[in-house]
Amino acid sequence: MTLRTGLLLAPLAALAFGAVNEDAEGACDPPQGGENACGPNGSEAWLNTGLTDSTGWNPPFLDINNLSHISLEEYYAGVGATCAQYDDAFKSSGEKYGIDPAILAFIAMQESSCNADAGGPTPGLMQCEPTNCPNGQGSCQYPVEDNTDCGAKVLADALEAAGGNAVRALGAYNGWFTAEDWGASMNDGNGLTVDYPCGKGQEHGAPQNLDYLHETLNGWFQGKDIYGGDAYLDGTYACAGSCNNGDVC
Repeated sequence: MTLRTGLLLAPLAALAFGAVNEDAEGACDPPQGGENACGPNGSEAWLNTGLTDSTGWNPPFLDINNLSHISLEEYYAGVGATCAQYDDAFKSSGEKYGIDPAILAFIAMQESSCNADAGGPTPGLMQCEPTNCPNGQGSCQYPVEDNTDCGAKVLADALEAAGGNAVRALGAYNGWFTAEDWGASMNDGNGLTVDYPCGKGQEHGAPQNLDYLHETLNGWFQGKDIYGGDAYLDGTYACAGSCNNGDVC
């Protein structure tokens, strides 16, 4: 397979652990949760720019090659211990698609708690939509490397479309969208908003996790157990795939 080159390098030259990203507005160290949630890669309010506006999400720019995150070794030694068994897959897929394998491991924890047997409509370690499987089989939960290939390709394609913007690409991985992405076919031609879809009828589908960017960039990227002992660092929206917060989510 031809290796992808251009925007990305694997591994990335990440900022030192705990270093506040100079390009991130509202950044804080250590991370904080709740109404004023923030972390080394920016405040949740900044990462979610536009969600409360009528025109929707307008992602700020963070270079994929300049994110603050811990090393893969530190991750495996801590909160990412369950991901270590898939190290070969993360590294192989990262090399194929030009993605830092640490970022694939962080996403795997966010998406499936690093459980290759996770089910649902997007099954597997990376919770990758089967139609995106690069193996040409329309299914790629197993072998695990097929699933990490899928996750790496989806992220690499999103990064290429976003000009290397990690915020936009990571949001897209979770189904976030801007007004430019879908035209009039989504949210009346606007980007993702806090009331979509819950304030507009469930026929529009399940809501995105509006804490996703904060959980990922300021949680797992920093070695925080957002689903466990560090849950107090989570963001303000409490979206859980259903409209459980009124019109929000």
